[in-house]
Amino acid sequence: MSMKYKSLELDKPLTYELEGLEVGVTSNCNFRCDYCCAYNRNDGQSINGKEVIRILEELPNLKRVRLSGGEVTLKFQDCVDIVGYCASRGIQTQLNSNGSLLNAERIDQLVNAGLTTIHISFNFTTAEAFSRYYNIHTSIYDKIRENITMFAKTGVDVVLETLLFTGTQDNMQEISDHVYSMGVRTHEIQNSISMGHTGWKAIAAREQLKIAVSELIARKKEDTTLYFTCMDRFMEALGFQEQPGVYFPHCIEGKKQLHLHGNGDILISELCHPVIIGNIYNGTPLKDIYSNMPAPLSDFLEKLPCPAFDALFPQGV
Repeated sequence: MSMKYKSLELDKPLTYELEGLEVGVTSNCNFRCDYCCAYNRNDGQSINGKEVIRILEELPNLKRVRLSGGEVTLKFQDCVDIVGYCASRGIQTQLNSNGSLLNAERIDQLVNAGLTTIHISFNFTTAEAFSRYYNIHTSIYDKIRENITMFAKTGVDVVLETLLFTGTQDNMQEISDHVYSMGVRTHEIQNSISMGHTGWKAIAAREQLKIAVSELIARKKEDTTLYFTCMDRFMEALGFQEQPGVYFPHCIEGKKQLHLHGNGDILISELCHPVIIGNIYNGTPLKDIYSNMPAPLSDFLEKLPCPAFDALFPQGV
């Protein structure tokens, strides 16, 4: 089993250095997901491939680049160009996509460019449930599953991510079975968190989360790898342990990874901690950001808040 995925997160970060950069290639999207739109700025900002490559050329120590959105494949050729450049430097690349705009030709282009990981959300096992949540026609669901199945036959790491929240907490094993049936052997379970800046509160309660995770681990197939994200701070408190093929990755947001928005804003994390710490076009060089830290970044690293832990353990463990 390849361990390329989340290789940065499998070791606890002890020093602060920019090794991962998530680039918001575009904030536009063809979906209207409640969860994503809650935090995505959706301001129409984008950044072209040549400009991204110019920025990356100034960062000699990068190990991974994630391309996200919005929906990144709305700017497909830019994605191919960036992936190709990163591959030439030995930088791992991850494309965060909803999978709806892919096809056989585009998949071949990404594979040939050297893409490391394709990361697609998969939260529902029926077209009807998918359509209700995303407000998208049911036919798109089958298209996404077709694209996932095609990608799973390539040499690219295919990761399907399921958000563990009230809408999925009682259906996690069925979702996992569907992931497996499409040929995917890497399943990431993202713990939902209560985000004060969005008012999004549909998180799984502690007992429901514990039951869902425990069942997934107990019924894991031997050739499958499970990643439980945003759970490392409380895994021991809930009785979870790492074992072969089961990982609780460490959060590296703000420690080894930052987010670059289409307008040049640098953020600690667009999801958990959407604090702007500078702008590359306004005097904040990415290459020096940890040797000459902006105050919001140093404050964050001093306190290291964990919304996921606070949501499950408001009074502490």
